Amino acid sequence: MKCLLHCVFRETGEGLPDGCGGEVFVVAGHGLAGAASPVEEGDAAPTLSRLVAYQRVIEAFHASRAVIPMRYGCLLEGPPAILRLLEEHRQEYETLLTRFEGMVEMGIRILWNRGPSPVPTEPESVPSTPGAAYLAMLRKRHPPGDGLEPDEGRLAEQIAGSLGGCQERLRAEAANAAGGRLLSLYFLTPKTSVADFRDSVRGLHLPKGARLLLSGPWPPYNFVSSPVQVAR
Repeated sequence: MKCLLHCVFRETGEGLPDGCGGEVFVVAGHGLAGAASPVEEGDAAPTLSRLVAYQRVIEAFHASRAVIPMRYGCLLEGPPAILRLLEEHRQEYETLLTRFEGMVEMGIRILWNRGPSPVPTEPESVPSTPGAAYLAMLRKRHPPGDGLEPDEGRLAEQIAGSLGGCQERLRAEAANAAGGRLLSLYFLTPKTSVADFRDSVRGLHLPKGARLLLSGPWPPYNFVSSPVQVAR
């Protein structure tokens, strides 16, 4: 029986949370557990309804514990394969779960028609927050034309610095979009700081004409790389 792995979390012995659906089951071992659901052969195409149902399961578990959310399409050959995965990646999963304890993901997307005039270059300074330090490192790693443009990196660093203690880690990416460039920022934020995060976002000063969309709280999807995407 093939199964679709939704998320991994620490074994607690608790039953299924509300909102999971009747086909979801839990496989536990090695101090960890994985929530999965059976999949018929050739019946795992990512339709909208399946993606929504998949996400609901992850969110149901995340409401009461730290989880490692898997990207849709993490297919395994039944419970024994899930147990092997938990054993093989135990140390990695334990590290991630410790990092994700009490945390949620918040997202900021900025559609920005930068035009011909980039954000003015400012003298390089010592980053004031972990998020700003991360963005400084990211700009050096990805030259212009690959990932963040320099002015996008400066804007992302400015935003990370403005959010202060509302976030601990972030990821950033940018891509061409209709109407300009889409800058996407993903923040790992304490659950207790979500309201402060939203308030800080409302006070952000953006370039003229830039439009912002705030989303979350979510499970930390953008801080996980699933170690398996095909049946084993």
